[in-house]
Amino acid sequence: MATPIVDAHLDLAHNVLAGRDYTLEVADIRRAEAAEQLQCMVSLPELRKGNVAVVFATVYTGPNSWSDDGQPVYNAPPWDGARSQLAVYRRWSEEGRVRLVTSRRQLDSHLELWAEDGLTGLVFLMESADAIAHPRDLPDWWADGIRLIGPAWSRTRYAGGTHRPGGLTELGRELVARMAEQGIALDTSHLAEEAFWQALEIGAHATLASHSNARAIVDTDRQLSDEMIGAIGDCDGVVGLNLYDEFLHPGWARNADRPQVTLDDVRRHAEHIAGLIGWDRVGIGSDLDGGLGLEETPTELGSIADLGRIGDVAPPEQRAGVLGENWLAWLRRTLPA
Repeated sequence: MATPIVDAHLDLAHNVLAGRDYTLEVADIRRAEAAEQLQCMVSLPELRKGNVAVVFATVYTGPNSWSDDGQPVYNAPPWDGARSQLAVYRRWSEEGRVRLVTSRRQLDSHLELWAEDGLTGLVFLMESADAIAHPRDLPDWWADGIRLIGPAWSRTRYAGGTHRPGGLTELGRELVARMAEQGIALDTSHLAEEAFWQALEIGAHATLASHSNARAIVDTDRQLSDEMIGAIGDCDGVVGLNLYDEFLHPGWARNADRPQVTLDDVRRHAEHIAGLIGWDRVGIGSDLDGGLGLEETPTELGSIADLGRIGDVAPPEQRAGVLGENWLAWLRRTLPA
């Protein structure tokens, strides 16, 4: 049987609502879009070809602009956009294109079926908590299937985030506490460092970094410091390797120099993280098509169907773990029965 691969971060529904039809083959999408950058890397058929058994499918709503004091501004309520994205995933499920996974029982059942039909299972991850009008609304989002939340993307009403540092707001503290009570995992990717430590001090039902790399190699606040990586390990969490070239190679920049990025760059991050918290806490969080495409990813990857090649960065005995078993073990620890 093929090794089940888990990708802990794909912005599927967000891209569908932006106009991309993921029910098509990647080659057909590329021909239709005729783009030189951000070329499509993901589709539902390509996930099946690549033996991707489970995806943490995001519900992502970003701001339309920023106020003079640096606060996010939305042209429409972000919770409306989030529910529209959930509707995309439910439609796919009804059409028999994916399976939705919200519990350990569903995960185990899905994996048995996946071995026969190859359908990808989706676990819902909310990226940016601004889609939550108030922390007291968490039970409604739980009922809608949300099992993981990253409070920040950049700054949100709840926390400081990438390129906009700061701690948790009063609402953010309440959100993190209620997430722990509800049984929703805390995704620390994008959290500003001050907010990261405050959230861990409050406590979490479970902790992960769905799509982050090592700051020791690429020194930006988008990556995790060694201390942050160690703390995630102490929380029995997993770090998902992000496959965006700029987050892999310190000399790569979208609008400047673009040295060749390969799986050797991915290996450096994987080995660094594993050296701190062990190979059993390293997984994949590709973020493919999350503002990056074919020309922004390691040269060995032609589409998400090649995700299995990430296993080459790990020692042979750790390959299956990095490809998916580490995330599956984490899900079995964190999902409700």
